[in-house]
Amino acid sequence: MISKSQRKLEMLDSLVNAVDKETQHKSIGQIDFGEWPVAENILLDGKPFTFKKHEYLIEPYKDKHPFQVEIKATQLGLTSKALLRVIYGARYGSYRGILYLFPSRSDVTDLSKTRLTPLIEDNPNTIGQWVTETDAANVKKIWNSYVYLRGMRSKLSLKSIPVDFEVFDELDEAPQNAVDMALERMAHSEEGDLLFLSNPTLPDYGIDKLFQSTDMQYWLLKCPHCNEYNNLVELFPDCFVEYRGRTFRACHKCGKELDISKGEWVAKRPSITERRGRQFSQLYMNTRTTSPEFILNKFRTTNNLTDFYNLKVGIAYVDAQNRLSVEEVLDCCGDQGMSSSSDEGTFMGVDQGNHLHVTIGKRGEKRKAELIYADVLRGNNSLDRNDDSGWKQLDALMGRFKVMRCVVDAQPNTKAARSFAERFPGRVFLNYYSEYQKGCYKWSEKDMTVYANRTESLDSTHKDIVEQNVLLPRPSDMIKLFATQMHNVAKRLQEDEETGSQRYIYLKLGPDHFRHSFNYMMIGLQDAPRLLFPELM
Repeated sequence: MISKSQRKLEMLDSLVNAVDKETQHKSIGQIDFGEWPVAENILLDGKPFTFKKHEYLIEPYKDKHPFQVEIKATQLGLTSKALLRVIYGARYGSYRGILYLFPSRSDVTDLSKTRLTPLIEDNPNTIGQWVTETDAANVKKIWNSYVYLRGMRSKLSLKSIPVDFEVFDELDEAPQNAVDMALERMAHSEEGDLLFLSNPTLPDYGIDKLFQSTDMQYWLLKCPHCNEYNNLVELFPDCFVEYRGRTFRACHKCGKELDISKGEWVAKRPSITERRGRQFSQLYMNTRTTSPEFILNKFRTTNNLTDFYNLKVGIAYVDAQNRLSVEEVLDCCGDQGMSSSSDEGTFMGVDQGNHLHVTIGKRGEKRKAELIYADVLRGNNSLDRNDDSGWKQLDALMGRFKVMRCVVDAQPNTKAARSFAERFPGRVFLNYYSEYQKGCYKWSEKDMTVYANRTESLDSTHKDIVEQNVLLPRPSDMIKLFATQMHNVAKRLQEDEETGSQRYIYLKLGPDHFRHSFNYMMIGLQDAPRLLFPELM
């Protein structure tokens, strides 16, 4: 039987141990996040945490910048870093709440089961002790902070969550409106830390577009022989040399072998200080599937360069057939100038925005179509429904160019568009893009509408430009703007998370009003009988 005095001694020992442990935690709390995983002997994937063979992660772990963007290839340890930063911030930071975002609810469930739960279970004496609450809604209480794991495709899951730190994982797979809503969760935060990380997809989209707004840091390898700095991403595939049965990373200046552990993060745009960005590539790794031999062979044999560049090199890439280049558009230019009127019947396309983007064309003699006019009509400010100055200018264009058929964007100013159509019955149609409309366009003179499949119609006009089936006026400031906006959409494959079905969609990468205005013009021209409104000829 234990005596009272012995029981008191045990209680005192327990209290002393608790005080010692809390003192240890406070001491560790003074250690930077970059040193914490090693100091705390954190197990990651069942193994002691180490920076060995991951030297490119040392500086990112130490970085305290409040706005960080990480454009990355796969399997580089960035999601693990994000999770550890969340746990460290919840335990030792001053965050009221932390929001960790994935594109979908199923992605969040996978993250929780396969990444976060093992971290907790593998570290029972540290992380495991700090997690005090868990519920089915993917909310975890770590010390005195709540960590919310959410999918961005559900608006309800993003409402009414006060947070000070947000992580956007796989940003390119998330809808932009969900990203905007998530950022609102930090409207009143004094901390306001943000971390964006994702495999890239399209150039000028998602993580690539965000990365371009940062200081754009790259891991440069310093040659131990000539001291030259090498950016493997920019030099690929010439950064690999095959010599005497070996493939190795070689200095672009002296040709000697580089050591991937001897690198430095160097900013391409050092004058930008408010946003930190880093590019992570498998070119910095040396495992079986990231060795120079493996990567070079994969590059030479792959049938999917898009995935190769996105997931192994870690850069945005789109196959040429899925995005028009500015040069391809300008190659369609002839020597003729822009017309101010027409003596023969024409077709007009109008896209709405803060202003009206107009294209007018006619059937060509040797080509399918000839664009004779393009302009931006000031007015139609979407915030001012009474501003109809742009619409009134359309009336004049209908007469000057003897427009036989006009297709106009139905939204957002539907009232003004319909009023315009009513002034020209049978000649003006409001366009609605519909994924359910297949094949021929669906016209209704009664409703003054036309329904077109967005992807199919854009595919058609994309092909017209590539094959130079359209003649454009000679290059001018307006035609160059037209070419730039034609370039600002790209096609990518999208998968439905619930059904697994796949379909191609066109994504906006910048101002694209002329792209759709041209599309509307061609919809009208391609689907109109030649003898439509002969009295206008």
